[in-house]
Amino acid sequence: MADWVRPPLVPAAIAAGVILVAGQAYERQNERLHQSEIQASAATDLGLIGARLEGAINRNAAALRGLANLYAANPQHAAGKFDLVAGRLLDQNPQFRRFAAAPGGLVAQTFPRAGSETSTDSMHDSAFRIASGRNRTVDGPVMLGPAPLPDGSRGFNLVIPVVDTDGGASAFWGYVAGVIDESRLYAAAGLTHSADGRLEGGKKLSVSIRDVSRPGARQEPFLGDPDIFATEPVRLVVEFPGGRWELAAIPIEGWQSPSDDVSQIRLATAAAAFIILLPIFLAGGLVGERQRHIAGMKARETLIRSLSQRLDLALEASKTGIWEVALIDRRREWDRQMYLLHGLGEDEPPSHAMWRAAVHPDDLAEAEEAVEAAIAARSSYWSQYRVVLADGSTRHIRSVGSCLTIDDEVKLTGISWDVTEDVLLNERLKAAKEQSDRQKDALIKITQRLDMALDAYKCGLWEADLDEGLTLWDDRTHQLYGVPNTGERVTHQTWLNAIHPEDRAEAKAKANQCIESGEAYLRKSRVLLPDGTIRHVQSVGKLHVAPDGKRKFVGLAFDITDDVLMTEQLMQKNVELEQAKNRIEHNSLHDPLTGLGNRRKLDQHLEALAATGAAGGTTVGLLHIDLDRFKQINDTLGHAAGDALLVHAANILRDCVKPGDLVARIGGDEFVVVTGSNDPAELTALSQRIIGLMRQPVDYEGHTCRFGVSIGIAVGDGPAIDTRKLLVKADIALYRAKAQGRSRHEFYNAVLEAEVIRNKRIADDILAGIENNEFVPYYQPQISARTLELAGAEVLVRWQHPRDGLLTPDSFINVAEDLNVTATLDRTMLERALIDCSLWATKGIIMPKISVNVSARRLRDETLVESLTGLCILPGQITFELVESIFLDETDDVVLRNIERIKELGIDIEIDDFGTGHTSIVSLLKLRPKRLKIDRQLVEPMLTSQHERALVRSIIEIGRSLGIEVVAEGVETMAHAEMLSALGCDLLQGFAFAPPLSRDEFRSFVLEHRWKAAS
Repeated sequence: MADWVRPPLVPAAIAAGVILVAGQAYERQNERLHQSEIQASAATDLGLIGARLEGAINRNAAALRGLANLYAANPQHAAGKFDLVAGRLLDQNPQFRRFAAAPGGLVAQTFPRAGSETSTDSMHDSAFRIASGRNRTVDGPVMLGPAPLPDGSRGFNLVIPVVDTDGGASAFWGYVAGVIDESRLYAAAGLTHSADGRLEGGKKLSVSIRDVSRPGARQEPFLGDPDIFATEPVRLVVEFPGGRWELAAIPIEGWQSPSDDVSQIRLATAAAAFIILLPIFLAGGLVGERQRHIAGMKARETLIRSLSQRLDLALEASKTGIWEVALIDRRREWDRQMYLLHGLGEDEPPSHAMWRAAVHPDDLAEAEEAVEAAIAARSSYWSQYRVVLADGSTRHIRSVGSCLTIDDEVKLTGISWDVTEDVLLNERLKAAKEQSDRQKDALIKITQRLDMALDAYKCGLWEADLDEGLTLWDDRTHQLYGVPNTGERVTHQTWLNAIHPEDRAEAKAKANQCIESGEAYLRKSRVLLPDGTIRHVQSVGKLHVAPDGKRKFVGLAFDITDDVLMTEQLMQKNVELEQAKNRIEHNSLHDPLTGLGNRRKLDQHLEALAATGAAGGTTVGLLHIDLDRFKQINDTLGHAAGDALLVHAANILRDCVKPGDLVARIGGDEFVVVTGSNDPAELTALSQRIIGLMRQPVDYEGHTCRFGVSIGIAVGDGPAIDTRKLLVKADIALYRAKAQGRSRHEFYNAVLEAEVIRNKRIADDILAGIENNEFVPYYQPQISARTLELAGAEVLVRWQHPRDGLLTPDSFINVAEDLNVTATLDRTMLERALIDCSLWATKGIIMPKISVNVSARRLRDETLVESLTGLCILPGQITFELVESIFLDETDDVVLRNIERIKELGIDIEIDDFGTGHTSIVSLLKLRPKRLKIDRQLVEPMLTSQHERALVRSIIEIGRSLGIEVVAEGVETMAHAEMLSALGCDLLQGFAFAPPLSRDEFRSFVLEHRWKAAS
């Protein structure tokens, strides 16, 4: 017994060492197991929270999409039902706080209206701007927030764009939005904390959430401690319509919290080292400890099962089913609600074939394509299809989902719900609208036909009673025959007496013949009117026998005098046309003023050259010539002087070309020379000779006229000359010559064509941009130099290009001027600025004045004042800047008259870029503008240049002496501002205070008084 109690020291030591090593190994393994359990528990709890959060948001988005569908089907009807539908949605979805509808991005309707609407309207406006910045043609919601609410709480703004399908065509209508209460949303996801800091259900987690909807732009967390993301948390990405959130969680006690049984393990290990003879007891203790761990795991599984059952009850109550599709083998998993939605029994597991059998055949291909596309791209999934139930009825189901990685397996997971009522409602609305449209179209067509018949078929009706010998005429028939209408029926003799004597016998014989034979009556007769004139009348009629045996001859008569006279005139014209045929043929090929060939002659000549080239090859040189300064001479000296110059230019061209070459006049001041040489040196010499001769002064009735020419040259040779393209190339070269300064020549090359193509693309984009409202106003504030208060702003046009982003005028204004759309842009900026001023006024911002650029072309528009009278412009609210250097010293009656009438409307005049253009002191005295604006070229160097500083001082003194305010633009630093203020400048504008700002940026700038911080 003693030997058993005291075994040999060496085996005892070995056994003790083995037990100690095993105990330490077990302690490390237990620690790792404890860490794994903490991470698994945290991941499970976070997954449940994410599923609840995604489900809550998806239900809210589905509810709001129903409201958007009403507006898409019929905006007017939906607007009338807005309060009713919004109230019902608010009762069914308690997480919502408010709904809003915004046609065109401006809030028009809200529900409920009680409370402080200003804050929530601002919240909606901000969301609509962000939604508009994204692709508004995508029919998908946008989730934004959280943002503060009027009662101090916070909420999320869910925005859905609406595409109006009313009328068959799709067009962007606006947005619908709903404010989701943040606390209610978190409560639905189980993110509320108890008094001891635990989440709902006793979860010991610290959770943080941030928005990751925009790739590459990480946002600060809006829930929880931001440092959680930096402590190796458990992460989960939740995707839902309109957003993508990343959830991170760590245990409240941290990852390194010790296991509860560390001390027990160490005590057991120590006891085992000393009590070698009790291995069974120690082993039993370890096994018991392991069983306790297993029991804890089972308890957590029971809790998860309980939460899952609650989630199932919630989904069943909302008739929402949950499904999963494994990407590897397309294995499907459905909950009970999915079976009910598809009208299937739960006696067999779901499969792709089962789902295909339930889907309506007409929707199967599109539904399968949506699933496969989401699986292939591993992106979000959206689909709507019909299922055929056992009773033959149809149910509409909408499904949304996204790809998730669960246990290293990628699955497409989502929810489905019944939207049959929404679809049927939309179909009924659409059918009602189509029926209304059809009735309206039919009514319009009938009305149009009736109007055309009444207007075009001007005829008189008659009815002859053969038994009584009397005829009933309507008013038109009396007028046709020149017989006064006494209200009584006329005799047959009255009719015969009205007809020309030479036509009476034949008319009577024809009528009797038709009455006897029953044939239709058709006769043209001359009517001798009381004033001696002759009217040609055609009558048609037919015998009609009534059921009582009475015979009546019924028909109508209409005036064909114009047709008869036209026929006679045409016969005479045929003779004259035959005589003038040769003259016309010659005139059709030649310009009557210069005697040169015209465009038709040029076309024939080019066709002949093309045919010659195709037969054996030829060379061609083509010069496109345009007279410079011709319009000024024509406008100042009259058309007679212009005609004399055209004849002079034609004579010069005739003298310069060789025999066989063609000179043609193809436009007002455009000529074309076609020569058989394509030698650049020879064509250059010809062009220089023409330019030199055209520069020589021409005397017309005592006036010395000087003009020049610009020439574009294109050459070709070989058997395949496309003369049409050659003319186009010469025109491109002419365009470059005029752009390079005129009175010169340019040869066509590929670089010129590429530039023209680029300008053509810009021009097309400009026209499309005007139609799509892509040109927006930006505002640069103007600050009072004396008080540093906001004194106004200048409106600057910006182009929100769909491909190139925000563009400044230097990238498109030249092309816009060539398109003659600068006046349109000016008018658009003025109208948009007035709208923005009205919106700012609702926020308490009253603008002292707004300066709008006006081009010289628009200032010469005689309809300018009429277009302004319909706008709501307060006196002094708007200032027109003459953006071009208009030479006002020359009398321009239209410009001066427009300026005076503009002043009468209360609009101030401001001279822009003063000191760099043509505007003179005489112009100022004549125009009397409200302000002068000193150009930035003079302002920028004045800190270092005495010359510019003295020039600026002189301009300010001129303005003061004439009672004109002075504005300085290009104020880049506060040093500029101080110096200009000391010199007596009235208003300051430049980057020292703010760059050009968008409407919302400018509103924030004014409300926050940022210019005072800058100064």
